[in-house]
Amino acid sequence: MRPWVAAVGLLAIAALAMVVAGANPLLGFFALFQGSLGGPSQIAETLVQTSSLLFPSLAVAFAFRAGLFNIGAEGQLIVGGLVAGVLGVHLIAPQIIAVPILLAGGALGGAIWGSLAGILRARFGGNEVIATLMLNIIAALMANYLVVGPLHTPGAAGPETGELPVTSWLPTLLPGSRLTIALIIAILLAFLVRWVFDRTVFGYELRASGDAPDAARRAGINLPRMAFLAMSISGAMAGLGGATIVTGVLHRFNVSLSPGYGFIAIAVALVGDLDPLLIVVASFAFGMLQSGSLTMQAVAHVPKDVVSFVEGLAIVALAARRFVGTRKTAAGA
Repeated sequence: MRPWVAAVGLLAIAALAMVVAGANPLLGFFALFQGSLGGPSQIAETLVQTSSLLFPSLAVAFAFRAGLFNIGAEGQLIVGGLVAGVLGVHLIAPQIIAVPILLAGGALGGAIWGSLAGILRARFGGNEVIATLMLNIIAALMANYLVVGPLHTPGAAGPETGELPVTSWLPTLLPGSRLTIALIIAILLAFLVRWVFDRTVFGYELRASGDAPDAARRAGINLPRMAFLAMSISGAMAGLGGATIVTGVLHRFNVSLSPGYGFIAIAVALVGDLDPLLIVVASFAFGMLQSGSLTMQAVAHVPKDVVSFVEGLAIVALAARRFVGTRKTAAGA
């Protein structure tokens, strides 16, 4: 399915959902654009949502390329944010040192969490869908337990860490907004992933493992090793995204730091046809949905659940289509 076909389909579904909810689709779309692109502050917030979605979307696409369905980007993002938040509270260093350490820590935390599913797949042939779903739940419960228990920061309110020192904050791109260099990092990561896919031996082996595993095995590619590496690197990308939310948006770790970015990322990656550069565009489109949904609710009386419904339906429909297509390819081989 071409990305523009998927985009038109999602718009049609959104319009139908608005009609069913008793709202005017034209007014709803106007409110969406007004709330997401109506001015500098709205555009900045849309770009914040774009960068928050782009990291886990690239993570999902990376695993997909290896034939793995990583449903665990949400948990990996949470773990990455947790590591960055806990480190950041105790780290006193200049910004040029503190920020890279926290981002690297978040990426490492996500990589370790992703590697757990990779080990289960590589060593025991476990299903990564079930493993990553369970790891999502464990990550959320673990994070909640740690920040209110053993890692509790004095003065922190609720299930969160204390505020990070200003030297641990990501530099902003637009003063007075939450837009930071996380957007630049995310876009550079998209170009890097595209280069890996197209220009490296590892990228070729990764794609071969996903597209034709039997042929890849006969060619000498170690499929268990590729599964482990793919899940670890995928987790690192999602964990890096969690770290950028903590250091750039919230300036602390909170167990509710993600409104489901890891799950929405599945739809974003599939709408972008697993192409890192198209995923940048798809992330911006879904970022508009995220940032404009409140205006849709206030101006056009579109229930926020409509946006969640459209995103959820997109995930199910696109994932099912890819699963069926993969099974047909495997049967034909």
